[in-house]
Amino acid sequence: MARTISPFALIGNVAFRRVWISGSLSNVHRWLEVLAVGVWVFDLTGSAFDVTLMFVLRFLPLMLFGALAGSLAERFDRRALVMAGLCVLAACSTTLGVLAALDELKLWHVALGAFVNGMVWSGEMPLRRTMLADIAGDGQVAQAMGFDTATNNATRMLGPVAGGALLEGIGISGAFFAGTALNMLSLMLMVRVRVDGFARPGAAPAGVLTALRDGFRYVRTNRPLVATLAVTVIFNVWGFPMTSMVPVIGKEGLGLSAFPVGVLQSAEGLGALVGALGIAWFVRAAWFRRIYFLGVASYMAAAIVFAASPWFLLSGTILVAAGIGGACFSTMQSTLTYLGASPEMRNRAMGVLTICIGTAPIGFLHLGLLAEWLGAYTAVTVIAVEGLAMLALVLIIWPEARR
Repeated sequence: MARTISPFALIGNVAFRRVWISGSLSNVHRWLEVLAVGVWVFDLTGSAFDVTLMFVLRFLPLMLFGALAGSLAERFDRRALVMAGLCVLAACSTTLGVLAALDELKLWHVALGAFVNGMVWSGEMPLRRTMLADIAGDGQVAQAMGFDTATNNATRMLGPVAGGALLEGIGISGAFFAGTALNMLSLMLMVRVRVDGFARPGAAPAGVLTALRDGFRYVRTNRPLVATLAVTVIFNVWGFPMTSMVPVIGKEGLGLSAFPVGVLQSAEGLGALVGALGIAWFVRAAWFRRIYFLGVASYMAAAIVFAASPWFLLSGTILVAAGIGGACFSTMQSTLTYLGASPEMRNRAMGVLTICIGTAPIGFLHLGLLAEWLGAYTAVTVIAVEGLAMLALVLIIWPEARR
């Protein structure tokens, strides 16, 4: 794995730069809306479960359609599929913004919008991120994934702050109209991408169902890949759902308004940005699996400390630490999956990875029910402890996860 070339050298490739910036703009919209919707729903209903339900609807399509997106990537032009998704996002944001401006926005409208956004997001791994990996080539795929993850994490820092500011200053309509603008800019950049190889009309691809079946069969025969995906499931069921409780803990536990809650949510993105940049520059291939495992473990340990914190500054600091662990996980899951699969199976493997990420709704529902029963602080502690126990079990069953 080449390390001597700076990740910034990839920006010199016009196609890489346009796909990268396009994804970054769309991701700002994603995290802006996640924060704004979370606070709006909690203000409307006062229910932690309703907040997590919005996350469930956003992640459910990853489970339902992730591998399908990987199969479609073999049959159609990936760039055209990404552009179609951006059009859907812009239309959805515009509709919700108009409803909010007319004071006609209902909870079910927002829930439907979250599901539609999740459907488009289900194509992120097998479509846009695979495009970036193909442009970079095998020699720089870890750098491409690390650099893209770093910028995506920067959007996780900027998006919540912008969402909190728009929600507090203009209202929920401002957050939705901002999403429209961001996705239109993203679409304009993707229209200008010109690279051969994103469509494979002469490859005689298999049928969708056959591709899905073959993808799962291939993964089962590859123990290191199974270990990678098992850790992905653990993080998404017992780790990442903690983020849905940040608006609840910020509003209910710390007594914050929308903008400070956005700042608190952005702290994780700041840590993730620092972690991903460090990986892009300094990490050697021999460290990939250990970083992957330790990133998940440290994220869950940070969640336990976050749940015990009564102060805004301490909570923000802990979320920065959690973000660093999350960056180690998110960068390595794409890298290990892409490199761990044979070239002809990479689209399908990335589709299976998306399904594993799509197990997050199970975790969000579990956390939401616990929060209604035990309170947000205790619920976060419980799922983090459960996750650490499951991580230890996976490492016993699949020792490849740490080698």
